Amino acid sequence: MLAFIHVAKTGGQTVAVMLRSAYGLNHCDAAFLAKIKVTDPFAVKYVVPKFNAHDFQQLQKYWPRMKSISGHPIALWSELDSICPDTQYFALVREPIKRGASHFQYHIRYDRPCLDWDNWVNWEVHQNHQVKMLSKNVDANEAIRQIKQKNVFVGLTERFDESLVLFKALFAKELNIAYIRTNTARDNSIAQKLLANPQTCAQIREMYRADLELYEFVAHELYPSFQKEYGPNLARDVQTYRENQRNAVNQRNILLNRAYRRLVFRPLQQIYRWRHNQS
Repeated sequence: MLAFIHVAKTGGQTVAVMLRSAYGLNHCDAAFLAKIKVTDPFAVKYVVPKFNAHDFQQLQKYWPRMKSISGHPIALWSELDSICPDTQYFALVREPIKRGASHFQYHIRYDRPCLDWDNWVNWEVHQNHQVKMLSKNVDANEAIRQIKQKNVFVGLTERFDESLVLFKALFAKELNIAYIRTNTARDNSIAQKLLANPQTCAQIREMYRADLELYEFVAHELYPSFQKEYGPNLARDVQTYRENQRNAVNQRNILLNRAYRRLVFRPLQQIYRWRHNQS
């Protein structure tokens, strides 16, 4: 089973659509059955706790033939592999300063227009956001150890297409990696303003100190090892993929997955929550 660790603002929505296209009814967007109580005063809908083995077991009842799962609740320490030993984790990471500016821009536009910069900078939820998805103790060195120990594929958002080609060739040969780009910002003016200001850049850098350490490892050690393992035809194969991939998207699988989520899973989830609240 493939388990995609969706780090915010790294192209994760596009990867989720790719997995729906590839697996249809056998792909699951991770969701908690019970309602999650969020105490963070600035929290928004996708800032949620992470799955554990029990959460995954509950969800499996509604997706019995699951071949892939993705979403913000999936972390490297979610213990999915304790239930499914063949779980192959994968993720994308992004240069932390640019990712942080993009994340703030997203909140201002879609979630929290009233969230000012000082609140954002001091919002613990988003400090070292990428490392938190890979280390329960928010430790870059631990994240690196876990990536090595669990043989996790970590690609780069900046090399999105190439990362998918590498992942398919080295980790998931049967995966259809055709995708439709999703949730891409049309206007990056807010992020660009932050990146052009040395003071805000310094503040972002402080927020993501551990993320920078993790990114350094992925970009300069792990990812080059994947490129080397693939061999000399990588650039050629990426170009061929770009020319042909969109035509390989399985729209029927995407529609079937959407229909199951809306017409079957969500009503069952509501019934579960009603029963849960009655007990």
